[in-house]
Amino acid sequence: MRIRSYLALLVLACLLGAYMLEQVLGYHYNHVQTLASKYTQSLLLAKDFERIENSASQFLVSTDLVIASGNTYLIFGAKNMGDYISTELSKLQDGNLSSIISTEIKKTIINIQKINNHLDTVGKIPEKELIIHLRKLLPDYDFVSLSLVESIHFMMSETKNVITQEALSLKEEKSFIATAAWVARTFFLLLIIIIWWWANRKICNPLNDLIASSHKALTGHDFQTTDNAPKEITELSNDFKLLTQTLSHQASHDPLTELYNRRAFERNLNEVMKYNNVHLTVNAQNWFLCFIDLDYFKTINDTCGHAVGDQVLVNVARILKQKVRSYDTVARLGGDEFAILINRCPVDKALDIAEQIKRSINQLTYHCQGEDFQLSASIGIAPKKDESSATELLNSADIACGISKKSGRNCVHLFEMNQQIVEDDKQQLLSVHHLNNALNNDLFVLYKQDIIPLQKQKVGQSFEILLRMLGSEGQLISPACFLPVAERYLLTSKIDRWVINAVCEHFISHHEQLTSIKTIAINLSGHSLTDTELETFIISKLTESLIPADKICFEITETAAIKNITRARLFMENIKALGCQFALDDFGSGHSSYAYIKQLPTDKIKIDGAIIANMLTNPIDFTAVKSICEIGKAAKQEIIAEFVENNNLVEALTALGVDYAQGYYFAKPEPLVPQ
Repeated sequence: MRIRSYLALLVLACLLGAYMLEQVLGYHYNHVQTLASKYTQSLLLAKDFERIENSASQFLVSTDLVIASGNTYLIFGAKNMGDYISTELSKLQDGNLSSIISTEIKKTIINIQKINNHLDTVGKIPEKELIIHLRKLLPDYDFVSLSLVESIHFMMSETKNVITQEALSLKEEKSFIATAAWVARTFFLLLIIIIWWWANRKICNPLNDLIASSHKALTGHDFQTTDNAPKEITELSNDFKLLTQTLSHQASHDPLTELYNRRAFERNLNEVMKYNNVHLTVNAQNWFLCFIDLDYFKTINDTCGHAVGDQVLVNVARILKQKVRSYDTVARLGGDEFAILINRCPVDKALDIAEQIKRSINQLTYHCQGEDFQLSASIGIAPKKDESSATELLNSADIACGISKKSGRNCVHLFEMNQQIVEDDKQQLLSVHHLNNALNNDLFVLYKQDIIPLQKQKVGQSFEILLRMLGSEGQLISPACFLPVAERYLLTSKIDRWVINAVCEHFISHHEQLTSIKTIAINLSGHSLTDTELETFIISKLTESLIPADKICFEITETAAIKNITRARLFMENIKALGCQFALDDFGSGHSSYAYIKQLPTDKIKIDGAIIANMLTNPIDFTAVKSICEIGKAAKQEIIAEFVENNNLVEALTALGVDYAQGYYFAKPEPLVPQ
């Protein structure tokens, strides 16, 4: 039944109850009015009988004087009095009287008529014979007059009895109507209460149950549907259940791969750790956290497009679900990072699962720019220890995955705490809280590394601004330790802002140093290229600091620029309008394309150091450097080489036409402000 049907029944019941109350009270009110009217009429009748009784007394006195004493001169007056009494009685008889009183009235009228006849007889008797005839009439007269008096007294008595009975009935009816009114009101009130209780049970209680279920669902419990309720509430309850299930699924699952997301995985991991810490058993250590990071996935996204990258992630997720057991937990932590919680499993079986996953991923291929490429993954496994927490287990698996990458990628590494390299990585592991603390308290230090001209001596000094972070004990922390965390939590734009501000403030205080400086190279992250606020900050800061803009060269990586090439080009053009230069850093890494040299308004190309380091031993790297130099010269770009470690590299690079070199052969990084 629908709610409107319940409401219609509720209104109908109220109207029916009110109608019944009105009918009951109205009937009794009319009855009281009728009784009161009868009572009033009886009182008036009694008054009429009193008046008739007085008139009858006068009539009998006159007739007694005529018949008993012979006073014939009273005959006319007595007859008129008798006719008057008969007329009044006839008028009363026309009213609504009882049959007894009506009979007595008739009898009284007859007796009055008899007395009047006697008076007529007396009036006709000669005076000489009057005494004799009166003696004869007197017995009959006495009988009639006595009957007349008795009839009048009877009617008076009967009327008083009727008045008494009607007064008692009126009183009883008034008392009854008062009682009936209270009873009817009480009944109506009870009816309203019953209807309210019924409506509350049918409508309000299901709604309250629905609200309670919604509140429980907000705290993570399952939503309980409401069954015994109106159709609308049942449908709403079912829709709420479907909605909460959908939202719960969306909140705990990655929309692309349909795996658990980071939040749901960490919640599940914490529950497992808490349970095992409370219920310690001999097999408590047979839980493993497997951390999977796809190799060079960012390059796939940047060069092949997000559609290809998404399909790769979906294929990897399918492999993970196929290779694990039904009670293992698989999740996508974000980007190209996956995790598996392997439950109740010996170490050799866990390693076998990881190896199967690695091989299956390595068999995946993706198509990009007309070629097919193989995919690979670096996998780290960390066993659960009795004393370890969920965070420590995640960190251990992350460290093991990092070691796997350092070992050449496409391999599986089992976390071992007794390895010194693991201890070193663990010490270097930073959290987002360390970075925020460093940003808020200026715990960064600016370094610089010279950039040396190779072809001919350039006028002025060129160097790249480098960044170090101060640890809790004052030790210097390499950017390799904190920049990955900054990129993961989108803090690189804030770090870039800090660096730009610190460089400007330094040269505002040491303006005289700018005379001997040709180029100050400052790195920008990929996130900064889409940050309009940072763009505005750079323009404002360079304008206010009065630092010549042509001395500033911003370095951006190729992969960061092509991620959003339209926005990157707009960012570069706005900054170049001040006079600044741009260098395309790490060029040649990944799936680079020379077409980007034409699309981006850069002034310099900085060849990736990994290619430079091996160019003398690897012909492919040498050819790549040579090709980059030729393309760069054709595009009128200055060429800079990184990681130059010896004189042989210097000679080879000079011969290829590289304009600048940077590396430990010339100078190691040193503080911007001498200590």
